[in-house]
This record gives sequence, structure tokens and C-alpha cells, in this order.
Amino acid sequence: MRGTWAGRRTDQTGAAAVEFALIVPLLLLLVLGMIQYGFYFWSLQGGASAAREAARRASVGQPTSCVAFANAVSANLDGLTSGDATISRTFSTVPPQPGSNVVVRVAFDSHDLNIPVVPFIDGGRITQRASARVDYVPDSTIGNC
Repeated sequence: MRGTWAGRRTDQTGAAAVEFALIVPLLLLLVLGMIQYGFYFWSLQGGASAAREAARRASVGQPTSCVAFANAVSANLDGLTSGDATISRTFSTVPPQPGSNVVVRVAFDSHDLNIPVVPFIDGGRITQRASARVDYVPDSTIGNC
């Protein structure tokens, strides 16, 4: 029996490579998941900022047309969304009067890395809302859009 064990190697050559190969998929999943959620929270914060800025602009009647308003908000969302954004402006009174409220809603899809095993909050849909008190109305034809 002694002769059969004498030729065997007792070192652990290759064991580290096997252990590393077992750990790499979990490590990659964690890193890619952190990047995915980083994109989501970055888009969430950017959407809130764009909605607040749009509400401030709407509270002083700028811009007056719905198309110009949507274009101004879309410019603030540049880089945050992977598709088209839904933008709405709603005044509490139409036509708006100083002292009334305006609510701006912004909805868009966040960037998605399409990692199949990492769940995404609300499918990556970002919806933010901001309100402001109307201070100035330059044109009585301003309305909801």
C-alpha cells in the first residue's frame, strides 16, 4: 500500500482557480446589480430634479405653449431616459391665477442592462411629481397639457 500513495501529489495546484471560477459569477452578479440600481437611482433623482425645475418654470408661466414646455422638460431629461418621456402640466384652476397650484408629472423608462436574474423596480419606469404655487401668469391662454 505504501507504494500507491508515494507517487501522488499532495499540493493544491489548481484549487484556487476552481474556487475563483465558482465565485466569479456571484461577484459579477453583485457588481452588475449595483451598476443597474445605480442607473435607476440616478434616473430617479434626475427625474425629480427635472419635475421640480418644470414646476418652477410653470409657476411663472414659462413656456406658455405645451410643445415648448414639453421640449424644455425633455432637455432636462437628456441622458436619463432610454425612450420617450410622458410629461404633463396641470393647473388647479384654468385659466391659472396667481395663488393657485401647478402640478408637473414626468414619467420615463430608466436605462436597463437587461440582466435576467436582477429584478428591476417597477420594470424600470420612473414617475416623478412636483408642485408649485403659481406666482405670475403672463398669458391667460396657458392651460393644462
